[in-house]
Amino acid sequence: MKKGGIAAIVVIAIIGAAIYGTGALRHAPAPNQPSPGQAPASSTSSPAGNASGNGAANKPTPNEKAAAATQKPAESPAERYCASDHDKADIQAIKQAGGLVQIFQHEGALADAYGCAKAYLKHGGKVNAVDPRADSKHLTPLLFAIKRNDPKMVHFMLNHGANPHQRGGPHHIKPYGYAVFEALHNQSTNYNAVINILDSALGNQPASSSGS
Repeated sequence: MKKGGIAAIVVIAIIGAAIYGTGALRHAPAPNQPSPGQAPASSTSSPAGNASGNGAANKPTPNEKAAAATQKPAESPAERYCASDHDKADIQAIKQAGGLVQIFQHEGALADAYGCAKAYLKHGGKVNAVDPRADSKHLTPLLFAIKRNDPKMVHFMLNHGANPHQRGGPHHIKPYGYAVFEALHNQSTNYNAVINILDSALGNQPASSSGS
């Protein structure tokens, strides 16, 4: 082949390579763009990742956990009253909170509920006072003791002047009738001891003129 023909072929090859390279560059994907058929990559973290991050940020510290474990629940009015010096205690506060009913409602949290009840009565508390709280059943302390089916508490109320004829509660019923009512509605529970105490109290005290 002549030199002129070879030179022409070389020139054509160089031009073709240049054209091919320019086209390849033109159609090459940008660094952050997906190639055809490839799903785009997300630049943000997944919701699960965010959630786990927020959860970790909201977790209590060991000190906060320890403080929560040792934090005591708010004291009831009965606990505050019974733990105080009864000669200086605000008796009106415990009266408004239910008086004897309030005290015996929290008997389990008190060191000596009966001793506290005696102090309450000594300082002006009333054994026949109806629980004045709006969310209560407006029971007298004796009716509350009957509802609890607690012979010791019933004895305590009667021995400290509770009136076995005084009506009270949502049905405005007398103590003996209330005991029978509770016995009929809770037949799996034996109310005989409480009913016998009330029988004895009624036998020792004449019925009031207001009727049964």
